[in-house]
Amino acid sequence: MDEQVKMDWERCVAFHGHVCPGLAIGFVAAQIALKMLPDLGDEPYDSKRGIVSIVQNDACGVDAVQALFSSTFGKGNLMFKDHGKHVFSFIRRQDGHGVRVALKYGAMDNERHQALRVKLMEGAATTAESEEFYKLHEEISIHLLEAPPEEHFEWRKISFELPKGPKLNPTVQCAFCGEGVMEQRARVRDGRIACPECVEKYESRVLVLNK
Repeated sequence: MDEQVKMDWERCVAFHGHVCPGLAIGFVAAQIALKMLPDLGDEPYDSKRGIVSIVQNDACGVDAVQALFSSTFGKGNLMFKDHGKHVFSFIRRQDGHGVRVALKYGAMDNERHQALRVKLMEGAATTAESEEFYKLHEEISIHLLEAPPEEHFEWRKISFELPKGPKLNPTVQCAFCGEGVMEQRARVRDGRIACPECVEKYESRVLVLNK
């Protein structure tokens, strides 16, 4: 690991709070993209225009993406698709060219690590088992960082049509809680406008009454 990559990794660990395989997944995916993005498209890469990151999970690896690309919801350059996949796409805002990076199926399989994780989460792990888990946790993370990226990942060039600008969505009032909600997220329950939070409460109540 060269000095710059090491510094980037340390920055991601500081942001996330600890070393873990999930963080390493996002870090390596981002490193693949950083190497590829300058050479995509017909025009020279304009780093000032920035990158839009599209993540298909909300796991630890997203923190590495945020730290390395300064991707945040507030800036509009982080898009979350709740697909439950370790897939990360990085798009050049200047021309829509990018790279899609996916963790290979089975690349993270480690039966002992998974078994210890279950025991740890259930509070049934012994002190020795807990120590073994965290040792494996770090070893798997380091292996991800040091192995050739093609061992664990697949990637390809893509083109993506990014939104032209921020959408202005009108706000309506929820009839149940009285709070404002974006019109496009509102629903109707009992003939009244309801926010998603109140819809969940409403449907839970109906489910209980129907039992």
